[in-house]
Amino acid sequence: MTRYNYLTAKIDSWRDKPRIAQVGIPDFNYGVPIISLNEKYGFHQSNTGCIVTRAQLRGIESYHTEIEKYLNKRNGKDWRKKYQTELDYLIKNKLTE
Repeated sequence: MTRYNYLTAKIDSWRDKPRIAQVGIPDFNYGVPIISLNEKYGFHQSNTGCIVTRAQLRGIESYHTEIEKYLNKRNGKDWRKKYQTELDYLIKNKLTE
């Protein structure tokens, strides 16, 4: 599971295929509305599972640092606030699946 690191972040950014990796158990099902919201903001989510090494965590952190730069450039620096507002709406209205 060495997929996430600085180099793969650069490659994913160049290909316009960035991911946000979640470690642990997913918060909820990621149905079509959530996938569409993620695509609107230019990324896909993936879950790496619950068991990760320190090296893998460092790789994920490095990956996320570069992907955050890409997403800030793509969406503007305040994109996370807008994204969270839209996500909260979907969750509150039980529209996540």
